[in-house]
Amino acid sequence: MDIHDVLDTEELMIRLDNDMELLQELIEIFLEDYPQQMVAIANAIQSRNGQELQHAAHTLKGAVGNFCAKKAVELAFQLEKKGEGEDFENVSEVYSLLENELNKVVSALHVLAAETVAD
Repeated sequence: MDIHDVLDTEELMIRLDNDMELLQELIEIFLEDYPQQMVAIANAIQSRNGQELQHAAHTLKGAVGNFCAKKAVELAFQLEKKGEGEDFENVSEVYSLLENELNKVVSALHVLAAETVAD
């Protein structure tokens, strides 16, 4: 897997002003928090709670957006909009796509974290 297909590392490093310590902290926080955010999204979908879905997806969108993970951001945004519109059609499919993309993001972040430690 090429991490550049998942993360815009160039944009990420510009945003962080090449601060590797900050990058490590952001990665640690994200890896700790995103599973609970995915559970919140899944629970909102299961209970068909649009407001909860909108909120949880928005939170995840911001967290993954920190890493310039454009596809994951787009999928979280789709879920956010579905929650806002109380639209639960195809929501499980979007959730699955997001879950798959987040697996790629997590792998890319592990690679990135290892690279920053090695430098």
